[in-house]
Amino acid sequence: MKTAAMSVWIFINLLCFGMCGYLYLIWSQYWMSIERQRLFSKTPGPPHKNSIAGISFQETFSENIQTNIAIHGNSSILNADSIRKIRRSVALKASQISQGSNRSNGSQMRFANNIVLKSHGSPRFPNIHTPVLEFDSDKYNCEDYTMPECESKTIEFKELLLKEFHRVLMSESKVFTSGLESQNPYNVKYQRSAVKQYSREEILCALLKVRVKTVTSKDQPFARLGFQIPKYPILKNKRFNSCAVVTSAGALLGSRLGEFIDSHDMILRFNNAPTENYTEDVGSRTTMRILNSQVATKPEYRFLDDPLYKNISILIWDPSNYSASLEDWYRDPDFPVFSVYKKLLERNNSVDVHLLNPQVLWDLWEVLQDSTPYRLRRNPPSSGFLGLWFSIHNCKRVRVFEYVPSVRATRRCHYHSPVEDSGCTMGVWHPLAQEKWLAQRLSDNSDVNVFQRGFIDVPGLTNVQC
Repeated sequence: MKTAAMSVWIFINLLCFGMCGYLYLIWSQYWMSIERQRLFSKTPGPPHKNSIAGISFQETFSENIQTNIAIHGNSSILNADSIRKIRRSVALKASQISQGSNRSNGSQMRFANNIVLKSHGSPRFPNIHTPVLEFDSDKYNCEDYTMPECESKTIEFKELLLKEFHRVLMSESKVFTSGLESQNPYNVKYQRSAVKQYSREEILCALLKVRVKTVTSKDQPFARLGFQIPKYPILKNKRFNSCAVVTSAGALLGSRLGEFIDSHDMILRFNNAPTENYTEDVGSRTTMRILNSQVATKPEYRFLDDPLYKNISILIWDPSNYSASLEDWYRDPDFPVFSVYKKLLERNNSVDVHLLNPQVLWDLWEVLQDSTPYRLRRNPPSSGFLGLWFSIHNCKRVRVFEYVPSVRATRRCHYHSPVEDSGCTMGVWHPLAQEKWLAQRLSDNSDVNVFQRGFIDVPGLTNVQC
C-alpha cells in the first residue's frame, strides 16, 4: 500500500512539474515577444501636434485613402494599404532648421528632401548593435595619398565600413524575419531560390537585364487620358563616354571635386540639389536629374517654375505596389505626380521629362535581394541607386561621387542643408546598406580613390559579356 501511495505521489509531482514547466515556457515566450516588440518599435508617446521644432508632418495626397487605426492597449496598428504613404512621413525642412553649420556665403537655402523619421523621433528600423563606423572624424584622412601609412588607414576604414554594412543588414534582417508583416507596405510577394554568392560580373549582368523603361504615350491609361508624353526616349538614347553621378551627400561639402565632376560628358544630379554657390565642391554643369515624386509634387520644391529643372532631361519615379499594373498605379500613386506631369506637358510638350515605369523599381529591388543572404526592407531602391543603374546603361564609364561613403563620411544629410542624421548614409527607408555594398563590389578603381577621394568607377554595360 505504501508503495502504491508513493507511486501516486511521485506521479502527481511529475505531472505538476510538467504542467508548471509548460506554463513557464508559454509565459516566457509571451514576454520574449513583448520584449522583442519593445526593442523594435518603441511604444508611442502622447499625441504630437502637427508641427514641432522644424518638423512638419506630411499629409497624404491621395483623396481616396482613409487611414484606419485600431487601438490595442498602448500600440497603434494601421492597415498596411492605408498607410503606404507613410514612406516619407516626416519631412525636415531646411528653412525651418537652425542654420548651424550652414555656409555663410549668402547661398539660398533649399528644402532637404527624402529624410525619413518616425513621427516620435525613433528610427523606423532601429539597429540592434552599436555602430561600428565613426562619422565626422579625421582619423582616417590622408594628407598624402602616396605615403604607406595612407594605405593602412584606407584599409582600416574600408574594413570598418564593410562591417557597418554587415551590421546594418543583419540588424534589419532580424526585424523582417520576426514576423512583422506591417513592414511590407507595398505588398511585396517574393520568393527566391537558394541563396548563392554572385560574382561582380553576374551582378552587372543582372543589372543589364533590367532595361530602362519609361511610361510612353501608348501606355494606358495615359493614352486615353491625353498625356502628350515625348515620343523620344529620355536623352534621346544618347550614349556617353564618361558620366558623373553626383549624389547630394553632405560629405561633398569641402571636397573640391567640382572641376573634376564638370570634366565628364554627362552629369546626373538628384532632386533639388543646387550647384549655385557650391560649384567648387559639386561642379556647375547638369545634363539630367532624377527626382522622386515628392520633389515633383510638393509646392515648396517649385518643380514647374524653378529654373533648376529647366533645359535638362528629367526622370521622375514614384513607387507602385509590387504587382500593380499601370492602371492600379495611376489610381493610387504615392504622391499626385500625374496631374503635375500632365500640366508640365501641356505647358511645353518638347521637354525631355519622363516617368519611370514603376515595375523597374521592383526589378532592381530583386537584384539587390538576390545578391544578399539577408532579408531586405521591402521598399524600393533609392534615387542614388537608380542613378547608378541608369548611367551604366548609357555610359562607357561611370563615376559615382560619395555614394559609397569615404573617410569624409558625415552625419550631415545633404551638402546644401544643415540637417544631420546618420540614417541618411545607411538608410531609414531605402535598402541603402545593400545598395552601397553592391556598388562597392562593382567598382574597379583603387581603394584610395574610393575611400579617400570619394568616388567609385563602374564600367558601362556595353563592355559586359553576359
